Amino acid sequence: MNQSCNCKIITGQYSLADDIGQQMIQTLFGKDAQYRYELYFHWYNLIHELGHAIMMFNNPARPHPAEEEQLVNDFAVAYWRQYGETAKLRQLEEMVTQTLTKFPALTDGDYLEFTKAHWGEDVFQTFEGYGWFQFSSVQNSLSRQITLEEALGRLCPGILVHQEKRLLSYEIHEEMAEMVVSDAVGILRKWGVHLPERIPVVLTDDVNCHMFHCEDYDRIRSQVMELYGEINEECK
Repeated sequence: MNQSCNCKIITGQYSLADDIGQQMIQTLFGKDAQYRYELYFHWYNLIHELGHAIMMFNNPARPHPAEEEQLVNDFAVAYWRQYGETAKLRQLEEMVTQTLTKFPALTDGDYLEFTKAHWGEDVFQTFEGYGWFQFSSVQNSLSRQITLEEALGRLCPGILVHQEKRLLSYEIHEEMAEMVVSDAVGILRKWGVHLPERIPVVLTDDVNCHMFHCEDYDRIRSQVMELYGEINEECK
């Protein structure tokens, strides 16, 4: 499959945000807000966004959007358990637990089933509603022991090439984002995951903007569907 495309990860930058944006992050994350913002969005969440890229380039069937969010959170947690520092994972878990208390719970039942049932409604177009779902999802991923091989297998149905565990250590700051993504893309390609050789990171002054974006989405999805159609024919 031709993996060349115009795709990127867009992520907010705390230092570029206006006073309102920075105040919102301080209210959400509390003490050491900028450090926690960098830890969550420029360490953990960049791998979450790569999970969406893996789905786009490797999986012919995209699940319900809420289910995909859970899958890519499972992947991001599993990736950092395989390659990250234990201390940062502990900090992440503590921060997610504390931050989740800042959002009013939308249900006492299953957060994922509730979100699927109400996806597309106004409640999930708000910062409070979507934030509650996303942090609930991350907390769920952190509470379970899923290996990277298992998580990748749920994102892409191809044959994976297991890679040994190693430690990737990063100093938490805004400039590390490009390194985190570059290292991860190289590692995941060794696992046998289809990804472009480079996925650039674009920093923005919108602290709420975090996404994987591909301008060639329809073309790439068509190629993925064609590729797996050929594989299925060969397996018959």
